[in-house]
Amino acid sequence: MTEQTRKVFNAAWYVLLFFLGFLIFFLFTFPYGVLKEAIVSEISQATGFTVRVKEMGPSFLVGMDASGVRISTADGSAQMELKSIDASVSLLNLFIGRAKVDVELVSRNNGTLDTSVSWGIWQLLVDKNYVPRRIALEAKDFELGGLVNVALHHASKTANDMIKDLLVQLIFKGNLSGQSEIKLAIDDPLQSTGDVELKIDKASLDLANPTLVVAKQNFKRAIVKASLKGGRLQIDNKSGFETQEIKTDVRGVVSLKNPFQNSILDITIPLKLEGTLKENFGFILSVVGGNEGQLNYKISGSIARPAFEGSG
Repeated sequence: MTEQTRKVFNAAWYVLLFFLGFLIFFLFTFPYGVLKEAIVSEISQATGFTVRVKEMGPSFLVGMDASGVRISTADGSAQMELKSIDASVSLLNLFIGRAKVDVELVSRNNGTLDTSVSWGIWQLLVDKNYVPRRIALEAKDFELGGLVNVALHHASKTANDMIKDLLVQLIFKGNLSGQSEIKLAIDDPLQSTGDVELKIDKASLDLANPTLVVAKQNFKRAIVKASLKGGRLQIDNKSGFETQEIKTDVRGVVSLKNPFQNSILDITIPLKLEGTLKENFGFILSVVGGNEGQLNYKISGSIARPAFEGSG
């Protein structure tokens, strides 16, 4: 190594050391307490949920870690708790022209839900296209009950009066496992590929209404499986949910178009109620187009403007 090369190497090393030291100093001296309150306040105002975070700090290298997270409805009737949420941005991907965000959720039972979403820098800054190029998800025994129950309570605010009270009385439990990876070719949807295989174990659905004698529903089957090839997301015939008194399948295909919002939906969800559920709620299916405790629910049209129709 020549003297000139050694000097260049030493200079580069000192510059790298300076930036690394500055980054570490910044991460550990940043006022995360103030940031935590600001983020919690913004999320609460935007969603209407009550959000509580016990602690927030840095996550290596560029990211944040929040522990003791609780999200509940405004009246406190439904809530979800997470041990931690870790969100980070990949610096390596930024150097190769991609924006990649990784998020890990840890539930109370130490189950995990890891998600990764990436975009091309050019598509974000120039094309203003925010459709991700890659979406990946991997779950292992992640508690899904709290998330579903909060979502049901939130949906009840705009639901039909006939099912509004029913939605807030439902109590769901179950652990999500499985993985999925979707790669979207933004310019040529026919080149898009991917697979989805997610299941819910130890799943049950109960009704918190002592005036109705309805059996607790224990799921025999709760799975969503699909494959994406040639621009067509084909839902596997095994997809669906089944208990001792509920049976519903998910069938159909999503044909990707450019732009993505014009992708065509052709999905059918046949639903059948039996036993005490049919006796108590079969009439609801009749109101929305079904009959005798059965309903074929069809979702068609574009993703931007989906059409919903029920038939017997």
